[in-house]
Amino acid sequence: MDVIETPERCALATKESQINMSLGITFHDVCYTAEKGKKAKNILHQMSGTFKSGQLTAILGPSGAGKSSLMNILSGLKTKGVDGRIEISGVERDLKMFCKQSAYIEQYDHLLPHLSVEEYMDAAARLKLGKGVSDDERKSKIESIVKTLGLSSSKKTRISCLSGGERKRLSIGLELFDDPSFLFLDEPTSGLDSSSSLQCVGLLREIARRGRTVVTTIHQPNSHLLDHFDHLYIVAGGSCIYQGPVKSLVPYLQTFNLQCPKYHNPADFVMDVASGDYGDVLPQLVCGVDNGRLIYNESSALLCTADSLDTEENRLKYTNLEDHGTNKSKQLSYAMPFHNQVAILLERTWRTIWREKMLTKVRFATHVVFGIFFGLVYQSVGNDAGAVLNNIGLLYFSLVFIVFTSAMPTVVTFPLERRVVFREHQNHWYSLKAYYFAKLLVDIPFQIVFPTVFLAIFYLMSNQPMSMDRFSMLLCITICISLVGQGIGLVAGAVFDIQSAAFLAPVCAIPFLLFGGFFINLSAIPSYLSWMTYVSFFRYGFEGSMLSIYDYNRPPLNCSQPYCHYRLPDKLLEKYDMADSSYYLCIVGMLVYFVVLRLAGYVFLRLKLKSMH
Repeated sequence: MDVIETPERCALATKESQINMSLGITFHDVCYTAEKGKKAKNILHQMSGTFKSGQLTAILGPSGAGKSSLMNILSGLKTKGVDGRIEISGVERDLKMFCKQSAYIEQYDHLLPHLSVEEYMDAAARLKLGKGVSDDERKSKIESIVKTLGLSSSKKTRISCLSGGERKRLSIGLELFDDPSFLFLDEPTSGLDSSSSLQCVGLLREIARRGRTVVTTIHQPNSHLLDHFDHLYIVAGGSCIYQGPVKSLVPYLQTFNLQCPKYHNPADFVMDVASGDYGDVLPQLVCGVDNGRLIYNESSALLCTADSLDTEENRLKYTNLEDHGTNKSKQLSYAMPFHNQVAILLERTWRTIWREKMLTKVRFATHVVFGIFFGLVYQSVGNDAGAVLNNIGLLYFSLVFIVFTSAMPTVVTFPLERRVVFREHQNHWYSLKAYYFAKLLVDIPFQIVFPTVFLAIFYLMSNQPMSMDRFSMLLCITICISLVGQGIGLVAGAVFDIQSAAFLAPVCAIPFLLFGGFFINLSAIPSYLSWMTYVSFFRYGFEGSMLSIYDYNRPPLNCSQPYCHYRLPDKLLEKYDMADSSYYLCIVGMLVYFVVLRLAGYVFLRLKLKSMH
């Protein structure tokens, strides 16, 4: 997994390769306070420590000890409420540059289930390696990583069919294309059996041996798994009670008269100690390593961590790379330009949607079935003046159907993708704008094709006017309201979780339904509520539909009864206060909704991702 040398990356790659074996992370007096005011709670208390490159470090501790908080702070994932100093080889960390040098892998494997291993790896490689890497080089890199991961036989397998261990290894492998100097993992063995856990930790140790700083939280490893780690950092009550090699843990505890039973797992024993089962010894243990400022080594007693790592040479190397990285970031923030990111994400998202039954087959079948159903219920009412109110009901409820069938799939699927987007964006795969733009573009064909099929079926079955102009006008309204529905789904999916979004999206649509002009005439609405009619997208859709069918000098309708009051279409439009309405203003109103909802969706998604830090 060596860095691929290309003309664009050659200079930076050379400098990175020179310092990869020497970059480590040191932190001094790190404190973290959650919440503010009366609810404030101190989670970490002036913790210090050093994690060296070339070593696999495990952060251990009982639940609530603060190990995940420390991991999130060191990885740059959490910045609010944090005090202290974090250094890279003696140089204060530049967070933006550090994020480009590091990768964070969460406890749960948030992956798109409908892609194969090969497709996922190819997309990651293209996004991370950039345009300067040839297809042959990229394929060679993919093959090398897949082989290292032990996934060669699963390249064509979809993510949904992988085992837990395979998914975990894939999550790790996806972050290796740009050779991050720092790799952080939260509980990488969670949910894995002992064999898969050993494979995963063995892979991490191999990655660390290649010159990376690999840090992972782990709850309670068995003794065999514990031996795979080079360095332990044990947390209890927001403080460090031990820092040093695995083999020195038991001797360190013995200096405090804490005797680990023979053949007993040292990790289990130290967890019992940290939980208070052996008395109030935590203050002594914290003092023993000076809350992480010292490292315990049985052979050489206590060593000062800072002096053992932060040499002047390493400081100079990191400073040079920092300067070079700063200049590079001013030119190009991501390996791929924006339009290439969009193209890659479009291809990946298209595959996902096409293979997702809910987003394709079920939606298509639903539009066909309900198109026929509406056509059967409202058969031949389109040109009958005696059934004109029924036809208006058809037009209105067809809009309701289109809005909900456009919004709900996005409401259901978009929250599921948020964790994927968070991980990939945090690890510098692509910009949020590129993802969102691709997400918008890829669904537009479906928002056009499905409503067109639905409309064509019930339009013919209900005997609407056989005029291509009128059909085209109604189709334009239907597509616009479909795109508005998609925007509602994007906003709801960006703000809420699945359960909340699925409930609130339909509920919030009720006021817009009420003020759409079908259930109550616009002129009958109280003056203090009349403004609601102007923000109701159903009003613009309903008016546009009515004008498409009944305006523009439509001749008198057929009358199947002795007297038809609404035989003249103009009377019908007067009844619904639409005699002076404009079709084009209806289009403009929905286009405004189209733009506003998509901008709002992007803003809410960005805020949501920030709140996840």
